[in-house]
Amino acid sequence: MNRSVRTTVGLSLALLGVAGCDNWLTGPGLTENPNSPVGATPQQQLIAVQASAWTRLEGQLARNATMWTQQFIGTNNQQLTYGTQYQWTETDVGAQMTGFYTGGGLVGLRNIQAASNTAGDAFLEGIADVWEGFTMGTAASIWGDLPYSEAVSDVTTPKLDTQQELYAAVQAKLDEGIALLQPLAATATGNCEAADVVYCSAVITKQLQVQRWIRAAYTMKARFYLHMAERDGAPAYALALAAANQGINEVPTSVNNAIDGAGPGDFRSWHGSTLDQDGNIWGEFLTSRLDFAAGDVIIQLLTSRNDPRRPRYFEPNAAGNFVGRDRNNVSVPAGATPSNLSNVRRALNFKQPLVTWAETQLIIAEANCSPNVNVAARPAACTGNAAAITAATASVNAVRTSVGLATLGTVTLDDIMIEKYLAQFQNIDVWNDYKRTCLPATIRPFGTAVEVPGRMVYASAERNTNPNIPTPNAYPAGTTGSARLRNWNDPFACP
Repeated sequence: MNRSVRTTVGLSLALLGVAGCDNWLTGPGLTENPNSPVGATPQQQLIAVQASAWTRLEGQLARNATMWTQQFIGTNNQQLTYGTQYQWTETDVGAQMTGFYTGGGLVGLRNIQAASNTAGDAFLEGIADVWEGFTMGTAASIWGDLPYSEAVSDVTTPKLDTQQELYAAVQAKLDEGIALLQPLAATATGNCEAADVVYCSAVITKQLQVQRWIRAAYTMKARFYLHMAERDGAPAYALALAAANQGINEVPTSVNNAIDGAGPGDFRSWHGSTLDQDGNIWGEFLTSRLDFAAGDVIIQLLTSRNDPRRPRYFEPNAAGNFVGRDRNNVSVPAGATPSNLSNVRRALNFKQPLVTWAETQLIIAEANCSPNVNVAARPAACTGNAAAITAATASVNAVRTSVGLATLGTVTLDDIMIEKYLAQFQNIDVWNDYKRTCLPATIRPFGTAVEVPGRMVYASAERNTNPNIPTPNAYPAGTTGSARLRNWNDPFACP
């Protein structure tokens, strides 16, 4: 990556850090981004959009997701209340929700698409479409119903599209991106586009860059189809399988690359080494505070398997032991100092894996397994035919051997989801996997809570200006009690 792109990413991060504002979906002129330089090129805007995305995908939303699935435990201050005690309120969510729209979010992506379309640049328009599908699909998984079809418009009180509508629109947007990129997969020439900090490097051509974007888009499609499986069952699994079979297919080249989600086709964030400008968001957070620790659930899984990922994910304590805290913030064993994120993962220049070959393989495994979608009646064994179960086993074993583990015999749903829970370390989507499958089964709610949270509340600032945003106790409409914790695509409570 050349120096000018690194510098621009740092400046974009600094700029985006002050981009939050209220009333971010309302009023005329929304498509004019006051944080963008006048006359910024699509390439410059793309760098800003990517820098903003890392903050959404590696910041507090990721910390919450991993604490709610007990990869980490919040131990002090906000992380204790947000993560371990589930006290995440409307006033805490504003900047996280805002970032999907302004300050490098949906508004910026639409600007890139329009400018690239005018310039006839199918590549930039295509990857902006893919970015939009990826980020808005992620937002839909977090909040459920959201403004989308009317969000970037002059509508002063944009309606909420249902989560079902959002996922359909996201799939269409990803398809648009793929359609724009597909002709270039065979015809693109020359060096890769440097404004794309996900895939461009000095050693790849633009043609390979295009091909990797297409494969990543298909894995994103597979992920979002999988989100529908608890509601739609077999048809969703069939769609996920078809997309994943066209997804990221480049096997990591070493054990550490596999563990770190650093395969040649893996979709990762880009970071430099400058604190408070372009560093890894997890690393930046832990530089200033140590308000969470390893979760006992993941430590026990890694330890029981003698899993080589354990020292790449966590640091041992001063006694040389790997220790986690349970869901109630108590060390196991009691009194022991817990482990925290490893120096590998907290390095400022660590590229966080977001969509990977391992995820693709494990989507293939779950889709082939075809489990019963009713959680209460779900069997541990896969219910697909013999060929499908063999394919599921092969996909799980491909991931296991890539990280240095022995192969398994015929796999169960538990095997698949535990493997994915470990492979998706620090990824927001591990929360969606848990909501769908209730695995690993050792995850239990905090204290007297009825359920692990299934969605985020809306930002109070937007609800105060947009009457279409419901209050927390009114969403989803017509439900009572703990069902309010779940989105449309998550109808079954975990046992």
